[in-house]
Amino acid sequence: MSRRVLWVAILLFVAALPAGADYFCQRFDFTQERWIKLGVKAGDLEVQDIQFEFPSFVGPRKLKIEGRNVAVINVKNYGTQAVRVHLALALFDESGNLVGCGTTGSKLGTTRPGETETFFVAFDYVKSRLATAKTFYLTVETEPG
Repeated sequence: MSRRVLWVAILLFVAALPAGADYFCQRFDFTQERWIKLGVKAGDLEVQDIQFEFPSFVGPRKLKIEGRNVAVINVKNYGTQAVRVHLALALFDESGNLVGCGTTGSKLGTTRPGETETFFVAFDYVKSRLATAKTFYLTVETEPG
C-alpha cells in the first residue's frame, strides 16, 4: 500500500510542474553603472545583458532627480511560442552576505517569439549595503504563455 501512495505522490508532483518550463541560475561578478553582457539562456529565452543603477534617475541625469535602486535586464525570446518570464536577483558582498534582492516578471502579458523585452528589478527594502555588492545570482524561470 505505501508503494502505491508513493507512486501517486510522484505522479501528482510531476503533473503539478508547468509543462515546458525552463530554469536557469548562475553567479556573476557585480559591476555598477555598466552594462554586463550575459548571453545566457533559459530554454529559448536569452538574457542578453543587465545594468545595475544605484540609484536610477528620473529624466535627464543632470537634473539629479533620484529614482529607485534598480537592475535593468534585457531578454529576447528566440522560440516559436510566447513565454511568461520570472526573474530573481540576489546580491552578495565579498564575505558572502546578502546585501540586496528583488524579483520581477511577466504580469499580464508574455514575451512573444522574436520579441525583446526589458524588465526592471527594484531593490526597495534590503538596500543599505547595495554599494558593497561583489557578486550576484540571477535566476530565470520561463513557462509557456
